[in-house]
Amino acid sequence: MRRFKRIGWLLFLMAISVSGQSRAEDSVFRVAGYLPDYRFAEFDTKSAHGVNDLIVFSAEPTADANLDVKRLENCPWEKLLDFKTKHRVRLFLTIGGWDRSTHFAHVAASKERRKVLADAVVRLALDRRLDGIDVDWEHPKDVSEQENYGALLSDLRSAFKPHGLMLTVTIAAWQHLPSSAISSVDYVQVMAYDHDKEHSTLEGAQRDLQTVIDAKIPSGKIVLGLPFYGRDVQSRNASTYREIVSRFAPDTSIDRIGSIYFNGQETIRRKVELAMDAQLGGVMVWELGQDAPGKQSLLGVIHTSVSKRTR
Repeated sequence: MRRFKRIGWLLFLMAISVSGQSRAEDSVFRVAGYLPDYRFAEFDTKSAHGVNDLIVFSAEPTADANLDVKRLENCPWEKLLDFKTKHRVRLFLTIGGWDRSTHFAHVAASKERRKVLADAVVRLALDRRLDGIDVDWEHPKDVSEQENYGALLSDLRSAFKPHGLMLTVTIAAWQHLPSSAISSVDYVQVMAYDHDKEHSTLEGAQRDLQTVIDAKIPSGKIVLGLPFYGRDVQSRNASTYREIVSRFAPDTSIDRIGSIYFNGQETIRRKVELAMDAQLGGVMVWELGQDAPGKQSLLGVIHTSVSKRTR
């Protein structure tokens, strides 16, 4: 198990302390988990125990600045709203995603199209009794698109404000956000995974956090992304954590079996502690359906770690 060198760790925490806003004293450490459309049929609310923000994935913008919601046709909205009410969970919906970002650039480039999209998003959020929207444009390709992204998020914030809706944005650590984008969102979720080779190490998470802190994102807005899947270091093929546990029954301290690298329970625990020590806004999980059941659960480790520190 790799461990940070003490000096490097202290320097990192010192950088955090001067990075801007910290998480408010009375705020709740955010544990956000994604529920993708291909998990709708099998979703059991028990698998989301410990999550305080559940994020449905996803709708996408269309060329005419409306929303394509065909992937949400089988979303169990009533079950999710019941879960939200009983467990005081906030319900979010993602707009965009890796293969669902085609029309962002076109829509964001026009003030008129941004307004049309913002109005459509508000209507959907109110209709489905959502608490917020997560925006995931992967990825603006130049300075102009980055600035337009800031304008889009600013327009969404203005449209959301009368309704008390929250707004988050999900980015890769290397992705630039203009100041207008940072000031418009409640949280910046950092996808600290899918790097080369061992795709989501503890040290890699530290580097990703330092990158976004250097980019002037306040620490209290940063949410550290945790993968519930592994990748082959050569082929890049992915395996869910559930599959890895079923095939190999790894020890809790193991992060690699053969050429498959993943985050075991010990690494997930240490990443949660990293986020809490750095006074981040929370952690997020991609994605809930990849977790293993029972004592092998990674979400269980997150819940236990957060509970110990917030008693």
